[in-house]
Amino acid sequence: MKTIAFYLPQFHPIPENDKWWGEGFTEWHNVRKAKALFKGHRQPQVPGELGYYDLRDNVIRHKQAQLAHKYGIDAFCYYHYWFNGKQLLETPVTKMLSDDECDMPFCLCWANENWSRAWDGKNREILMEQTYNLEDHQKHAEHLCEIFKDSRYLKSDGRPVFIIYRIGKIPNAAEFVRILNETSQKAGFDGVRIFAVRNPTYDVPDETLRTWGISDIVDFEPNAKDFPKRSMVGKTIRLLQRKWNSFAKIWHGPEFYSVLRVPYKSVVENALKLYDTLGENHYPTVFPNWDNSPRRKAATIIQSESPDDFAVWVRSAAEILRKRPKEKQFLFINAWNEWAESAHLEPDQETGTSFLEAFKRGIEP
Repeated sequence: MKTIAFYLPQFHPIPENDKWWGEGFTEWHNVRKAKALFKGHRQPQVPGELGYYDLRDNVIRHKQAQLAHKYGIDAFCYYHYWFNGKQLLETPVTKMLSDDECDMPFCLCWANENWSRAWDGKNREILMEQTYNLEDHQKHAEHLCEIFKDSRYLKSDGRPVFIIYRIGKIPNAAEFVRILNETSQKAGFDGVRIFAVRNPTYDVPDETLRTWGISDIVDFEPNAKDFPKRSMVGKTIRLLQRKWNSFAKIWHGPEFYSVLRVPYKSVVENALKLYDTLGENHYPTVFPNWDNSPRRKAATIIQSESPDDFAVWVRSAAEILRKRPKEKQFLFINAWNEWAESAHLEPDQETGTSFLEAFKRGIEP
C-alpha cells in the first residue's frame, strides 16, 4: 500500500502574494491570526518542532522527510500551480529537484482552479485566472515530463502518478490526457497514470473519465455532501454576515464569523459507508482535522477530539485497500501541512506527534 500526503508549498514569500496580501505573506500569516471561536476550539495552532518554517530551506524539507518516513508516509503530493505557462509556488519543488540528499518520494497534483481572495477557487475576486488551450497543454506536458524523470518521482508500473484537482474544469480534458500520455511516451515512460479528484464540485461521471483515458479517482475529504443541510435561517445569516464583512473591510469595522461545526465521527462514518459502494478504481482520503477559520470568516470546522478517532478511520480504510490488487492500494491524506485548514500531520505544540502516531497505528497490519 502507498500512503500519499498532500503537501502545500505556500510557506515562502512570492511577489504575487506580496502584491495581493502584503509584503512577506506566507500561509503562516493566516495561521498566526487565527482565534478560538468556542470553548475547546484548538486555535490558534502553533507549530511544534519544525517551527514557522520557510520551504526555501533545504534543512526543513529534510526534517519533514525524516518525520514522514518515521510515521509511515510513503510520498508527498505537492500542489502544482500552472496558469497557462506561469507557475506559482514552484520553488520548493525546484529546490527539491536539485537536492539529491532529500530522499522523499513525491508526485504532483495540478490544482487547476482560480486563485481568489475568498480562498475557494471560485469566480469572485479572482487574483489569478486558470485558462486552457492546446498549445499550453503541450508546454505543460513537456514541463511535467522533465520532473517525471527524477528518480524519486512516484511511478506505478513505469507510469508517473499525476493528479488533477478539477478535471471537469478543463474544456478539452481528453486532449490534455492524450497530449500528456504521448509526450511522456516520447520521454521514455509507459504513459502517465492520471488520477482525477472527486470533491464537492466534482461533476464528471466515471464513464466519462474512462473515455478520456482516466480510470483512477481520489475521493477527496472533507466532502460537503457529508455536511448537514443549512436551514433558510442559516443561509440568511451567512449571507448577511458576508455583506456585513464586505462593508467592514471598507470602514475598518469589526468582522464576524459564522461557523458550521460538523462532528468528526459522522464524517468518518459517512466516508466508510461510501467506500462500500465504490469500485476498486476509487481511493480513499483521510484527514486528522479540518478547520478553515484561519482563512475564512464563514468557516467549516470538523475537529477530531481524539487521535484515536483518526486511527480508526485510517485502519478501516487500510483494511479495505489491502483486499485489492497491489496496484490498487493507494491511501491519500489531507494533508501533511495544510495549517490554515488545520489539516496537518506535522506536530503542533498542543497535540505534538499524536496524530502522526495515530496514523502509524492505523496503517500497521
